Amino acid sequence: MSYLKKIKLVSLLFLSFLSFNTFADVIKCAPASGSNTIQQDIIFDIKANNTNISTGTELASTTTNAIVLTCDFTGQDLNLNHVYFKNLMQPSIKSMLINSGVTINQTLTQYGDSTVTITNPVVPNIDLLAWPEKNNQLILIYYKFSVKKGANPLRPFDTGLFLLGTHVNKQNTYLGGDVYIRIVGNLTLLCPAPAVSITSSNGGTVGFGAISPKQMDTGGVVSRTFNIGMAIPDDCETGLNVSVRFEPNNNTILGEKYLDMGNGLQTVIKNNSTELNFNQPYVIGEIKPFKPITVPYSATLSKIPGQTITPGPFSKTVRVIVSY
Repeated sequence: MSYLKKIKLVSLLFLSFLSFNTFADVIKCAPASGSNTIQQDIIFDIKANNTNISTGTELASTTTNAIVLTCDFTGQDLNLNHVYFKNLMQPSIKSMLINSGVTINQTLTQYGDSTVTITNPVVPNIDLLAWPEKNNQLILIYYKFSVKKGANPLRPFDTGLFLLGTHVNKQNTYLGGDVYIRIVGNLTLLCPAPAVSITSSNGGTVGFGAISPKQMDTGGVVSRTFNIGMAIPDDCETGLNVSVRFEPNNNTILGEKYLDMGNGLQTVIKNNSTELNFNQPYVIGEIKPFKPITVPYSATLSKIPGQTITPGPFSKTVRVIVSY
């Protein structure tokens, strides 16, 4: 007896699931030599009238020192091998610059012209370039900065040294090359011809009138008020900080604050209730254009203890010195 065996043929299909890694990119950067950071001061003086400087006028520009990084690029897709500069500027510094009347541009020139305004609320990344797959690729990095007149009036300012930003890859991974800058605006001619014009009540004369020696001998005092007016030129763009001092003009001063009238009487000058020393400056504060001020004073006459009052006319002259 013979048996017929049925043979089943089975075909097997083996599937290989392959994955090609396309997410690798710039994985490592290090300084090729020297420093791994950029540090730049941008210091400038304003030497023209603020009102004559139109918005957008360049006030200063500078190019930073250069650094060279060596980076490993592993992305097979060129689009993954980009290097970016990421802005990390603090909002408080942006506000300082904007309120001081300037805007700041940062420009990349060595890999194509790319400019961002770093004082804007949102600052996009600067795309340096994409490099093909390669280890130890050298990257030259430097930037140009331009300070321009903004919409607000110019004011002096100093940001101090701060971290502007750093370099990252497409996945926002830190690559190094930190950039630190300091921006200083010295406004030296906000007032083209700084001056303070001075006026005084009664033509600069303080009249005590008729004085009774008997009244003064018994401890009487006589006070008279006077005012000093001050103003600065209208073409000044900001105020001037002013102080005032009274000089005795070669007259005798007793106890630093009492003017010897030469007849047994003395005069002290007061601002409100404060007795003022001669030859000592007293801060008035800022006087602004188109806003003159008037400062009230008083002169108080009294007897010098232990002296005899001599009847008759008397007068003394003092100088008022205004510093700014």
